[in-house]
Amino acid sequence: MENQNGNIVFFPKWKANLEKKGLEAFKEKRFQEAVELLEPLVEHKVASENVVTGLVMSWTELGQFDEAEELCRYKMKESLEPAYYHYLHMYITILFQRNRYQEIVDLLDEVFESENIPHQSRTQLWQMYEVSRKLLEDHQREQGAKGKEDFFKALESDDIQNQWRCITQLKKQDPTPYKSEFIVLLTTPGVHPILKTAIIEWLRDFGVNESIRVEKFGKSFEINPNELNQFETDYMLKQIQFRLSHIEQSNPTMYEMITRLLFRYCYVRYPLLPDEEEVAPIVESLKQIGHQYFQLPYEGETSEEVQKYKEEIELCEQHYSLLVGDS
Repeated sequence: MENQNGNIVFFPKWKANLEKKGLEAFKEKRFQEAVELLEPLVEHKVASENVVTGLVMSWTELGQFDEAEELCRYKMKESLEPAYYHYLHMYITILFQRNRYQEIVDLLDEVFESENIPHQSRTQLWQMYEVSRKLLEDHQREQGAKGKEDFFKALESDDIQNQWRCITQLKKQDPTPYKSEFIVLLTTPGVHPILKTAIIEWLRDFGVNESIRVEKFGKSFEINPNELNQFETDYMLKQIQFRLSHIEQSNPTMYEMITRLLFRYCYVRYPLLPDEEEVAPIVESLKQIGHQYFQLPYEGETSEEVQKYKEEIELCEQHYSLLVGDS
């Protein structure tokens, strides 16, 4: 029945009847019928905790996990203790059933920062956390081992796209079990420089703290990944951007394009970032490339050095676009 505002009004007997029949259907494992009876009570905000629980568990049994997750998240936001922990427990159970162990670990890391968790809830949540963490570690080991195997198969077959796909996935894993095998690749001729960049990033992001030899662009040098910064924060890179900044005002589209070229060029070179002597010719090269691309007049320096950098930047762009794409 609707009131004057068009909203449905649940009379007490109707509400009680729906709740009784819905919970009976749930207990008797008639889950689709339970959903049909209990969902209207939730939609119109007249559902008890038992109704919400019955609906969530019915959806879960029917494989409608998205609906169950959404309702749990909503109830967690609006509920106070102890109901909050009841819905949190159900939410984590759903994530567990969907093998989403990383989300469980991340969520519970935040929850455990609170000092007000009731003892019983903390015990239950800690048990779920430990099981999820163990399963996550097992899953990561399996994925890492498979990723490594797939990578070296792609390396043998010279499948550069698959090499990139594999290393992108491996970068999410702790490199420790595979470190020595990948460090060797940093001095292996024929390994693409972009892949060497990805391996160095991987070691850097996981804080590998040791001296490692790298051979790249005809140079051989030592690095300590733990001491490397992300190239986006490099001082000389910032200087190049600064000296190009006037273009942003006059032609923002060109500025966006040459900035993208600059970042991709530096990515391919990493960790061999531009030094002070390279700033001026790189700036000039990017200006010339930008004006040529947009077919705009420009009288710039025509030295062999500038031409060399133009060719390097354009070659790095081709390699980056082919391997990494435009993302």
